Amino acid sequence: MMKLLREMKNKDIDRVVAIIDSHDDDDAEEAAAGYRQMGGTYDNFVYEKQGEIIGVTGFSSPLSCDETYWLSWTYIEDQHTHQGHGTKMIKEIIEIIKARGARKLFIKVSDYVDPEDGAIYATALKLYQTLGFKIEITHNHFYDDEEAQLILAMRLQDPKEQNVTDEHLNIQFDGIFEIAETEAAYSFSWHDQGEAPVNLNDVQIGIDAVRNKGARAIFLSFPSNFIQAEAPVLHAGFSKAGQLDDYYEDGIHEVHYSLYF
Repeated sequence: MMKLLREMKNKDIDRVVAIIDSHDDDDAEEAAAGYRQMGGTYDNFVYEKQGEIIGVTGFSSPLSCDETYWLSWTYIEDQHTHQGHGTKMIKEIIEIIKARGARKLFIKVSDYVDPEDGAIYATALKLYQTLGFKIEITHNHFYDDEEAQLILAMRLQDPKEQNVTDEHLNIQFDGIFEIAETEAAYSFSWHDQGEAPVNLNDVQIGIDAVRNKGARAIFLSFPSNFIQAEAPVLHAGFSKAGQLDDYYEDGIHEVHYSLYF
């Protein structure tokens, strides 16, 4: 198969950001900052047609995970959409990720409906599902009121049997932050080296802090074997939003919680 992707270079950033901007100016701004913050374009690729860059894709692997990958900004320039380029690009990047030994691949999609252009990510969502991605979590009102986040996943290796043990770790919240690309959606940063297990009061302190920031919602997630985290979070009023199956490793999921004001 003819290779259509090449590794992205720093000199490609302006062109790539323009391609993203042809779909979503907020994503373009976030991508521009992200490319430069990472000090380059590591694990990002451009898609070329007759020597012209018309698409971008890439991937990242989160810390503390075993061969888990996320697709990063993945776009075809608006004037080149609906011509099969997106399918070719995603199929090729999946093969690159498979060669890294990936178990699972995830992608985030918005359901944003533009007043003039309609559901601008509907075509991308349909493409991902056609290629085998399945929706694992839907976070309603995530990016903004009435704009949800859908997280899709594709398994790239058969699951392996694992002996998963519950972890009795002392989770401690150590900060709050507004989630990137959202309007007043917050989360808590945390570590697992606290002096005592997280309790209802700890969660409430975090809730009060983000409420004072004018938050619309809070989204949290923990490994499924961190069993001491769930009870105080639910008692504080959060709802379980679902889980990303086998996220950290086979048998250890990422459980998601949400609270709306």
